[in-house]
Amino acid sequence: MRVRTALSAFAAIAVVGLGSLSAAAPAVAAPGAASQQVAAVQAADSLDVHRGKYMTLGGCQTAGQQGIDRGHWDRYQCAEGNMWPWTWNLWTNR
Repeated sequence: MRVRTALSAFAAIAVVGLGSLSAAAPAVAAPGAASQQVAAVQAADSLDVHRGKYMTLGGCQTAGQQGIDRGHWDRYQCAEGNMWPWTWNLWTNR
């Protein structure tokens, strides 16, 4: 019985922890952060500002659209990366 309770608690903590990682990803990176990114996939069409890495495509798209809504950039692209667990890279035009 204790093992089942412990496993349930561990699963709940893992779900909450992973959920907060994707929700806490920044929509706007600090200046100079793009030059420090390792293994980031460059996007096409002059979208040369890297804004962050996201665990889900939906999280990346949400951050990109929020940046457009706030007037931070005009266009964005979510490019698939090659580094686990951050699999989506947000690229913007400014």
